[in-house]
Amino acid sequence: MLTRLLLSFVLLVMAGQSSAATASDASPAIQSQLNIFYGSDESLPDHELQTLDVYWPTRAEDSLEKRPVIIYLHGGGWAFGDKADINNKADYFVPNGFALVSINYRLRWDYELYDQLEDVVAAIQWVRQNAKNYGLDGSRVVLMGHGSGGHLASLVGTDGRHLRGQGLSLKDIKAVVAIDSLSFDIPRVHKELGSFVQRRQHRLVFGEEVGVQREASPIHHVEPNKHIPSFALLYAPNNEGSTLQAQAFAKALIGAKVNALMIPGNSESNLSINVELGSPGDVPTGGLMAFLRAST
Repeated sequence: MLTRLLLSFVLLVMAGQSSAATASDASPAIQSQLNIFYGSDESLPDHELQTLDVYWPTRAEDSLEKRPVIIYLHGGGWAFGDKADINNKADYFVPNGFALVSINYRLRWDYELYDQLEDVVAAIQWVRQNAKNYGLDGSRVVLMGHGSGGHLASLVGTDGRHLRGQGLSLKDIKAVVAIDSLSFDIPRVHKELGSFVQRRQHRLVFGEEVGVQREASPIHHVEPNKHIPSFALLYAPNNEGSTLQAQAFAKALIGAKVNALMIPGNSESNLSINVELGSPGDVPTGGLMAFLRAST
């Protein structure tokens, strides 16, 4: 099974080598609009935690083109991080045919996991409602997240209840990209995979009750015939926990007849997968771009 997954990655990279190239001088410049409120009440405290940044091309001839949208969720252990932490993503994905929306979301400890999931769905709604203003295709949404952001994206992409509460469904997400996430199976973090610090962090966020931990684990929501979108799982091959979690999650997805692709990061680099993503010559980026184009 895993051999087939890795072979699929190699084939995708071969198919997408042109995608991994850096933007040429003819590529459109990028414009952005920052700190847009997407929540329901801007007068509430911490309203800045419900804001987003939009990145899209400036070239006039692209103005009528509807682009698929990547909604990016930063990492930070559910309690830290900022939407500005996108590294190379706008510089790479926008010239290669996508728009990027990077969001802040309400952070623990002042808010609950449910609030964060609600924010992710609200951002999807914002994209759908404002698509015409930015040349976006609200019907082609990709959720992408790093670390804890990858967990949130994966949970929204497997547990349709959060979407249904806002009149949406899993069919409204084309793909999910989880970057270096340890949290597909949270009870397993406690049992065998997490370091002392990681286990403590997960207990603080998700509590001690195994039933609650399972409800917050994307792997425990994977079932056939749910219209779960395609998944790309970027993992660090030199990190046993990240690798084993990605392998188990991919196996569960494929067992439910969901398209899933594992993409290993560059084990020779001292930089994280998330930092390198979109950088010139990065091989995992080429595989991811081929996956995104096939999925959207």
